[in-house]
Amino acid sequence: MISQISGTFCGRGDNSVLVNVGGLSYEVLVPLIVEKALDTAPLGEPITLETVYYLQIDQNRATPVLLGFQNTIQREFFQKLLLVPRMGPKTALATFGRPVSTLATAIETANYSLLQTLPGVGKQKARDIVATLQGKLAKFALMQDSELDERAKRAALVAHSDVGEEALQLLVMLGHKRAEAEKLVNDALAVEHAPDAETLVRVIYRLKQEKRQ
Repeated sequence: MISQISGTFCGRGDNSVLVNVGGLSYEVLVPLIVEKALDTAPLGEPITLETVYYLQIDQNRATPVLLGFQNTIQREFFQKLLLVPRMGPKTALATFGRPVSTLATAIETANYSLLQTLPGVGKQKARDIVATLQGKLAKFALMQDSELDERAKRAALVAHSDVGEEALQLLVMLGHKRAEAEKLVNDALAVEHAPDAETLVRVIYRLKQEKRQ
């Protein structure tokens, strides 16, 4: 099972992005919410997506398909949608066109009007979604999407690296709390490529100085 993909953001397609990993370009299908979030992201930057892998069966042929999300919360919510009867992966992906909290709240409150505005969701499908998932999505309804999406956007465009991890450990040793250190490292990596941890720490210091001016 492929649960995550990290590489270089090298292209966009219809409801998909291209990720180059070791010289091979993988097409990753994404929901509208992820497509919009990456719409202004520059090509050539590192990218990491949480993924769902499945085989699409067409007659006697099985085609591997990779679906991508900005974070594990989006992926978990998507997997909840798959519990709905007759809700295949591609239908669920098309349905996932609003923030997680908006969709979860609509399902929890049986807001059929909102659900029927989603692609591929008619009156019966909306009823099936509510009947299957109502009462199971409270934690998703409580999400602060705007804040989470900003963190997820940064995380998606900053692939995990030894340099980042070394800089993170150094900042923790210097007395920074881990959450603060992670933010400093991610912000710096999103701005500038650093060949080593020492260089990355200098970038972090420079960014902090610029904020004070």
